[in-house]
Amino acid sequence: MNLHSLLEHSRANGPGTRAVLWMQGCGLSCPGCFNPGLKDKKDGTWISTSKALNRVLSIKGITGVSISGGEPTEQLPALLWLLTQLKSKTDLSILLFSGRTIEQITAMHGGRELVSLLDVLIDGPFDLAETNPPGVWPSSAGQKIHLLSDRYTLMDFSLLPDMEVVITKEGEVMQTGLWGALPLNPVNYD
Repeated sequence: MNLHSLLEHSRANGPGTRAVLWMQGCGLSCPGCFNPGLKDKKDGTWISTSKALNRVLSIKGITGVSISGGEPTEQLPALLWLLTQLKSKTDLSILLFSGRTIEQITAMHGGRELVSLLDVLIDGPFDLAETNPPGVWPSSAGQKIHLLSDRYTLMDFSLLPDMEVVITKEGEVMQTGLWGALPLNPVNYD
């Protein structure tokens, strides 16, 4: 799978303390793209799905995993394998951000299986011209929160920080969240 970066502990990318994986590559061209640096499929770091899984499994103190991008559904086979393994080996919640709608995802080969693995889907294109006020999830009016399990309620999204700045153990500075930018540099996965 092609990843841009991984953040071990985030409180601004969904309820609880979450690991966040930003997948590299997107062909959607959403107006006012939130993460334009993640469009090019030639960038990022290619790692095996088993290495990505082991990396997430090694993180202590998380309650869930958030997958963002780029566009995660453009790497659907790898994503399905990773999420299936996470569901079978852990009790971590899974949240996915996608520029595609739930209808578009379920129409894809493997899309219904993907949706069945999620606790939360934030779907729809991010449009910078139609952003919600700071603190309102999701950050763009064209996006929707789909609660796909009984693990969370919409109230769980009302108390999240808008943004966070994190210094990783490698010394890299990352700004992330609803109104934050992406990690400043790709993270080494070794």
